[in-house]
Amino acid sequence: MADLDPAAMRAVAERIQRLSDEHWWLLTPTCRLMESDTWVGPSGRRFDTQVHTDQRELHTLLKQAVDSANRKLASTPAEP
Repeated sequence: MADLDPAAMRAVAERIQRLSDEHWWLLTPTCRLMESDTWVGPSGRRFDTQVHTDQRELHTLLKQAVDSANRKLASTPAEP
């Protein structure tokens, strides 16, 4: 992120947090369906493994984005 004034950086960090909150649960319904054996057999097991892997990756990336924005915000000098 380019150097932004404190208000703009705060707005960016808040937007990233909102997007994270909105998308955190995106794959949860599918994961729950797979945990209920909605799709079985070899293809179902592969899909189950993949969707859970994708969910973990999504959570990791969203957490990294929020953490990065918060670190940048913390290092932004306060407004005079």
